[in-house]
Amino acid sequence: MLFDNNNVDLDFTLLNMAGLKNVNNMSNMDLSSNKNIYSVKEGFLRGNMFKDEYKPYKNLTYINIRPRNEREAKLFNVMEYSFAINDLNLYLDLHPEDSEMLKLFKEYVKEEKEAKKEYMESYGPLTVNKVTGNSFDWVSNWPWEDGGEMYV
Repeated sequence: MLFDNNNVDLDFTLLNMAGLKNVNNMSNMDLSSNKNIYSVKEGFLRGNMFKDEYKPYKNLTYINIRPRNEREAKLFNVMEYSFAINDLNLYLDLHPEDSEMLKLFKEYVKEEKEAKKEYMESYGPLTVNKVTGNSFDWVSNWPWEDGGEMYV
């Protein structure tokens, strides 16, 4: 191998190569009982599920998004769980042995599935492959069209 028998201490983990500063802390993060995890809503708003990894840019904070109606509330719920699943997926890629985080991941997958079901029963399909019925009503029922600037 290229670096065998070298006396140089090189850490070529993917995260170090990406320039992340908390790489060593990430492997030592105490996630028991999920104390270092934000709620699904808070993680979505901050753009990070992990309290130890959240660093605001230039002391700026996030905007607390408030749904204007029930449809937006249901769509935000889907978006929050989708984000949480994605963030936990990234963590589990690096820590596949973390059974507590895997349990939380599976819980969020169930919650997202239920949130999507609730939304689609009330307002129609979220994706083109979820169209049901006898007509192709996807183009008349896009979830982002009702006040679209917030979703794009």
